[in-house]
Amino acid sequence: MSNDDEIIIGLNRNSTPKKDKNRKARNKKRNKRRKQELQRAQMKEKKVAGDAASKQTKDKSGRRSKKSSKLLKMFLFVWILALVFFVLMNLDICKIQKIELVDSSMITEEQVKALVDFDQYNNLFAINTIKIEEDIKQNAYVEDVKVSRKFPNTVKITVKERVPRYMLQVADSYVYINNQGYMLEVSVNKIDDIPIILGFKTDLSNAKAGDRLDLEDLKQMDQIIKIVETAKINEIGDYITKIDVSNDRNYILTLEEERKTVYLGDCSNLNTRMLYLSGILTQTKGLAGEIFLDMDLNTEDAYFREQT
Repeated sequence: MSNDDEIIIGLNRNSTPKKDKNRKARNKKRNKRRKQELQRAQMKEKKVAGDAASKQTKDKSGRRSKKSSKLLKMFLFVWILALVFFVLMNLDICKIQKIELVDSSMITEEQVKALVDFDQYNNLFAINTIKIEEDIKQNAYVEDVKVSRKFPNTVKITVKERVPRYMLQVADSYVYINNQGYMLEVSVNKIDDIPIILGFKTDLSNAKAGDRLDLEDLKQMDQIIKIVETAKINEIGDYITKIDVSNDRNYILTLEEERKTVYLGDCSNLNTRMLYLSGILTQTKGLAGEIFLDMDLNTEDAYFREQT
């Protein structure tokens, strides 16, 4: 073996341990970095989880705090309201002093007081408005009613009334009825400007306020309303003092001031019949007699027969 060979071999042996040492150092450094990165990642995850948990805790705490605050405010509001109500209930100024009727022409304050015992309420804020409304509705003239408080000491009663439109005659008395067939009052007094209806089948022997016509008569009400309204349109509604509905194919009208009886026929072509009636009334002014409109006016003429 030559000297050169020995030198080469000697160099190789010396270089191998150095490379291994460098590799180990690099690996150690790399492992250290990885370990540090892993630790940082773990710390970051813990921080994110902690932040989320902290936020959730804060949210729950905030909701609880908000809910508690809301309940406290509600409690304070109810307490203050109760205190105010207690004070008002014991104020002399709030004792009922006046009954105010609104939109009432048929109902009087005395009638209301006869239906409602206001003495049982020692204070405006103690009244039972629903009970008072029910009591007032016992009056047949009352279709609807609204009771309210008017500070400091007034009960306000707004009434929607039924209006008498027709009368039924029973012996020497009259039963006032409205367009819906409600009996509003039984009186010995006759209302001059509304007609008497004859021929209804409803038993009136025990008629009283608040009752209603029988179903068959209620159906007739529609025809009566048509007759009266059409007569008003033709400016002769005020002449009609009686309407006989016993025969729905020939309604009979009595015009007392004109001293005439009108045989109207049925309610077909009602406006045409009223036009004929208006013309005949003008032509026969001052004459007593009968007017016949109970025919087909397309083929026959209406006529007047003077009373002899």
